[in-house]
Amino acid sequence: MDDPTQAPCGSPTPAPGERDPGGGDGASLTAAAAAPGDAPALDAAAIQHGLLAWLGMITAGGIACLLLDHPEGGVFFAAAGAFALAQATDAAAVLDRYRAFVREQLPGRSLHGVLFRAAVRALVPVSGAAFYAMFAAYAWTGDAAHPHRFAAYWCAGAALISLALVVRPLADAATRALFRGAVGRTRRLTARLVVLGLLLPVPASILSPLLIASATASGTALADPGTLVAQLIGELAIAFAGVGWLVRRGGRATLQRLGLTAMRPAYWIVVVVGVGALVGLNSGTEWLEHHVFPALWQRDRDVTLLIAGNLPVATSLLLGLCAGLGEEVSLRGALQPRLGVVLCAVLFASAHVQYTWFGMATIGLLGLALGGIRARTNTTTAIVVHALYDVYAALTANT
Repeated sequence: MDDPTQAPCGSPTPAPGERDPGGGDGASLTAAAAAPGDAPALDAAAIQHGLLAWLGMITAGGIACLLLDHPEGGVFFAAAGAFALAQATDAAAVLDRYRAFVREQLPGRSLHGVLFRAAVRALVPVSGAAFYAMFAAYAWTGDAAHPHRFAAYWCAGAALISLALVVRPLADAATRALFRGAVGRTRRLTARLVVLGLLLPVPASILSPLLIASATASGTALADPGTLVAQLIGELAIAFAGVGWLVRRGGRATLQRLGLTAMRPAYWIVVVVGVGALVGLNSGTEWLEHHVFPALWQRDRDVTLLIAGNLPVATSLLLGLCAGLGEEVSLRGALQPRLGVVLCAVLFASAHVQYTWFGMATIGLLGLALGGIRARTNTTTAIVVHALYDVYAALTANT
C-alpha cells in the first residue's frame, strides 16, 4: 500500500490533505540513496521485533478464526502477514547502506531467502487463481440445467491472469497502471489484490441469484456477530500491515498515515451533512431503480433483507460499526491516498458483488461521497458517517 521510498519506523507523516513527500510523488530508490544523510536511521532490530510481533498476531488470529469456524478471517490474516513481510523488505531496502541488513536478515541468494521471496510473490496470485478456479467450477456445475458458461470462462481467464501476476514484469506493469511512482514489494502485492478484486463483479453478478438462493435455502445468517467481528479484525490487520505498522512505522505515525486522527468540531457538521447526503442519495437511486428496473430492485431488496432483515438492534449497531470501521480504515484510510478517490470507490463497489450492477453503481456513488469526506477531513470522520448510515440502513431494512 506504500512505496519503498517512504521513511521507515516512526517517521513523520503529513496530515490529511498535505502532500506526502515520500508516498505517491514518484521518488525513486536511486534518488533516495543519493542523499543517505537525509534519511532517518533504519533500526534493524525494530524490524525484526515487528516481524516477530506480526508472526504472533497472525498465528493467534488465524488459529482463533479456524477454531471459531470463520475461515474467511484466516484469509485476511494470511494477507496481513504477506503485507508485513513485504513492508519489512521494502523498509530494509530504502537505501544502499542498508543492503547489509537485507543480506544478513533476508538473504536473497540463500535457500530460505529465495523461498521467502517466492512465497510473498506467489501467495496472492496462487490463492487468487485457486479461488477463481473453484468459482469457475461452481459456475459450470452449480446449475446443471443452465450452466453459467460465460461466468465460468471469465473465472478461468481471471485464474490465468492471477497466475500471470506471479511474473514480476507483468506485476510491475499492473502496479504502474494503478500507482504512480516507484514500484516496491508492498505496492506490487497491493496491485495484485486490486486486480483480483476488480475481476470479481462480472461473474459474481451473473451467479448472485444462485448464491442468494443457496444462502436462503441453507438459512445461513450473513450478518451474524461472529462473522462481522472476524471480518473487522481481518480488515484492520491488513490495513495496519499494509502501511507498515511495527516494521516501518510506530503507532502514532501509523494512525496519522491511516487518517485516524482526532475530529475537529467542524467535522461534526460534515457528519450530519454526510449522513443526510448518503441517505438521500440511496433513497433517490432506490426510487429510480424501483420504477425503471423493478426486477433489479427486487433482487437488491432480497439481498438487503437477507443481510439486515429482522436483525436485533444490537446486531444492527455491530453491523454499522464493523462495516464503517473496517471498510473505511482499509479502503479510504490505507488505499485511497495511493489509488485516489475514484478508483477506491470502484474497488469499494467491487467488494459488494452480492448486489446487481445497479446496486453496485449506487454503492460506487456512496464510495465517492465517503472518499470526498475522507479527503476533506480524515478517516475518522468517514468512519462515523459510514457507521451511522449503515446503522440507519439496517434498522430501516424492513420498512
